[in-house]
Amino acid sequence: MKEKRKYAVFAVILFFLYLLFLVDLENMIRKRSAASFLSDGYLESAQFRQQKISRKDFEEIRRVGTENWIDLVLVSISQGGFCPEKTMDIPSVLNQYKPEKFQALRRAYRAIWEDVKYFPVAAEKTYFENTWLAERNFGAQRVHEGTDIFGKENRSGYYPVISMTDGVVEKKGWLPLGGNRIGIRAAHGGYFYYAHLSSYAKEFQTGEQVNAGDILGYMGNTGYGPEGTKGRFPVHLHLGIYIPVTDQKEISINPFYLLKIFQKNIRKYTY
Repeated sequence: MKEKRKYAVFAVILFFLYLLFLVDLENMIRKRSAASFLSDGYLESAQFRQQKISRKDFEEIRRVGTENWIDLVLVSISQGGFCPEKTMDIPSVLNQYKPEKFQALRRAYRAIWEDVKYFPVAAEKTYFENTWLAERNFGAQRVHEGTDIFGKENRSGYYPVISMTDGVVEKKGWLPLGGNRIGIRAAHGGYFYYAHLSSYAKEFQTGEQVNAGDILGYMGNTGYGPEGTKGRFPVHLHLGIYIPVTDQKEISINPFYLLKIFQKNIRKYTY
């Protein structure tokens, strides 16, 4: 009788341990599944480069106000939306299963989002569409690597173009496609490219520090030809955002959703 009881107790313990094993296995599978999107090519994938996030989700993430809010932006974009019950623990899962890839992805998100403070045009009434990667043919068959922002007034030299971030002037001058352009490298590595300016606010020097909100120049329609060419298209600002993925390579990011979120962050100027 005692032997039967002993075997019964032993069987119950084994069954309990088996249940624990199944639960642990299920949790492990779930966590690995959550990290599966982070493959070798994810940083160059369409999903990552689109940076699609709604203003509602972004504002909710900022309201939560965690120290690593960038991680919540990262997870929300990769998972198709912000859901606190599902996304709050995913960063720790990514860091557990794919630490190097996760840290690289976190750096990429910081380069895009961390330094932005202002909308790049000092005007309340602007409009822009999601034309990223749309086909273009001036100069060669190519795609549109940015967002074009238009003002209510089609007047060259009227709207101030401002720096969205603190940063350093990395490039300035004429490009056949971009006309008068200036490129600002922000603190976390993002390169913010402002093109088709009618003129510059001053004689910027390469390596010069600028602050978020500084006027870089004025919206125009320069470009699509040799230096001095203008008037071949309506007045607008072309904004491009580029981030480094390796020491030798940068990729373009879709600015559209970021611009929608920061559209109300306007630096006021009298003009």
